[in-house]
Amino acid sequence: MNTFSVNSLKLLDKNSEEFIDKYILHLDFLSSDINAKRGERLHNMISYYLRNFDIEKIKNSMTLDEKKLLEKTLALEIFKEKEKFIKSEEPFLIKCKIKNTNFYLTGRFDAIFYDNNKYIIYDWKSKNLPKDPQNDLQSVVYLYCASKIFNTQKITIKYVSLETHNTAQAKFQDEDSYFGKIISIIQKLPQRYLT
Repeated sequence: MNTFSVNSLKLLDKNSEEFIDKYILHLDFLSSDINAKRGERLHNMISYYLRNFDIEKIKNSMTLDEKKLLEKTLALEIFKEKEKFIKSEEPFLIKCKIKNTNFYLTGRFDAIFYDNNKYIIYDWKSKNLPKDPQNDLQSVVYLYCASKIFNTQKITIKYVSLETHNTAQAKFQDEDSYFGKIISIIQKLPQRYLT
C-alpha cells in the first residue's frame, strides 16, 4: 500500500488497524450514502458548467432541491469570472520518498482558478467546512501537491459549502512542515505494509 489519499491518511492517523482493514485487506463494503450521492451529482454539475457543457438538459435528472442548490451555487461571485477556472475535477498523483521507500499522494482538485500568477484550489463541500483550514490534513496534502504540480508557493485552497455558501481557506505556508505531517502519519503504518 503505497498510494495515499486524504481520506486514507485521515483514517491511518486515527486508527491504523481500521486503515489496514479498509485499504489493504479491503474488508469494507460500498456505501449507499444518499448525501454522498447528492454531493457527487452537484460536484459533477459544477464541473460540467466550468467545462462549458450545456447543463440544462442534464438538470432534468436532478431533484428540485438539487436544482435550486446548483442555481444558487452558480450565482456565487466566483463564477462571474468563469474563464479563470483552468481545470475542473483534476486528478493528481505525486511521487514522494521516505528513506528507501517510494509512495504516492493522490487526490482530485474540484476546480483550479488562476489569476495574477496565483492559484486557488476550490473544494466544494457537501457538508462541513474544516474547522481549522490552515492545519486541516486536506489543506496540507493539497497545498503540498499543488506546489509540486505548479512549481510555485502562490497557492490557496478555498473550501466552499454547497449548502450554506460559507467559505474557509488556507494559504500555502511551508513545504517541509507539510511533508513532515504527511510522513508522521504514514509512519504509523507498520513497515511490512510499505512495499
